[in-house]
Amino acid sequence: MTNSSTPLLASYGGGHANIIAALATRLTEWGMSPITVGFTTAYQAFLRQGLSARNVSTIIKGREETYENAAELAHQFLPQQGHPDITASETRDYFAIGLHDLILEHGQEHALSLVECKGRSAFEPIATMESFLEELKPSCIVTTTSPRFELALLRAGKRLGIPTLAVADIFLQRERGWVLSGDYADHLCVLNEALRDELLEQGLKGHTEVHATGNPAFDPLLTLRENTELRKELRERLGVTDKVLVLWPSASVQQAEFTDRPFVGSEDVAAVLEPLCDESPEYAYMLRPHPNAPHGLPVGARHGILDPGLSPMEAILVSDVVCFEVSTMGLQAHLAGLPTICVGFPDIAVFPKYSNTLVATDLNEMASLLRDRNLAELQCSVGGRMKLGNATDKVAKLIIDISRHSKSIREES
Repeated sequence: MTNSSTPLLASYGGGHANIIAALATRLTEWGMSPITVGFTTAYQAFLRQGLSARNVSTIIKGREETYENAAELAHQFLPQQGHPDITASETRDYFAIGLHDLILEHGQEHALSLVECKGRSAFEPIATMESFLEELKPSCIVTTTSPRFELALLRAGKRLGIPTLAVADIFLQRERGWVLSGDYADHLCVLNEALRDELLEQGLKGHTEVHATGNPAFDPLLTLRENTELRKELRERLGVTDKVLVLWPSASVQQAEFTDRPFVGSEDVAAVLEPLCDESPEYAYMLRPHPNAPHGLPVGARHGILDPGLSPMEAILVSDVVCFEVSTMGLQAHLAGLPTICVGFPDIAVFPKYSNTLVATDLNEMASLLRDRNLAELQCSVGGRMKLGNATDKVAKLIIDISRHSKSIREES
């Protein structure tokens, strides 16, 4: 029997982990006992936020011998250099689970060829997730909208009759295929009414109930800039109290498949911003690596600093201007009221189409905008922002409702 107060929440890292962390925290405050699972970098992110969390290895705990063959075969595909937040055992188990289910579905030879061709993009371990869910018997399943293990959890839940809910971070550009597949979550929470209506027009109606709730991770943006004491403290710590700080959050490598040209590297950004800072000493810049692609400060950078591990909210709070290619933090900064410049990829970033954020075709034009406009003029460009609501409470209440509804249906049957 399931427990109506025990939802399962899971996600990968980056901004998606912040969604799940906000929901797990609120549900706990409301007396529920969520089970939180972090894939890849999300596990350590959850622990840092004070959550009780499980990692990918717990999915097969007690059944490791079932996955021994897949683990041995997967060894050839393991990345050479792992992320500091991901242990070697987690990486091994992640690939073992993915390959194990591919072998079940396609046979060993074909499974190996799929991983050889697609890497971890080939993984969708529905069978393993079914076994995991049968052990836990959660009241509902909540994930964000990523593929692979998150999508497998949603599809496994549907097959077992457990209510499922997916929460979108922004505009569902790369996720649109599986969201509209007809084999998706029972419920989907999206950023705004416009996106909800667009998805319904594209065929989601009848498969998934769509709720325009907003993004729980964005709730703190409403009052972020009122935290002047923390801004002063952080800027003193970074040594930029007298500077106009330009933040550059790197794009996710996963987004590269949607572009016809590569994203710029940190060296490219520094090569453009260093001369700007030489000409205009009031400027400094901070590079923020994407969680899935760590990098250092380029050699010879004199005016730049590397993000020392600030949270996304803290990084936005200390900054005066945010420049980006494709980053959720660009939208977050815009919603918080900061001047933003989208460089090179407004169609992929999406939100510049609906707002007055500045757009630059390349880094040189970005530098020109920074050079030719003072901060007050940049600030005037801010406009057309979406309304920020109490998304965390809205989604958390929905989780409680579908958990209770599921329990009543099971009791009646």
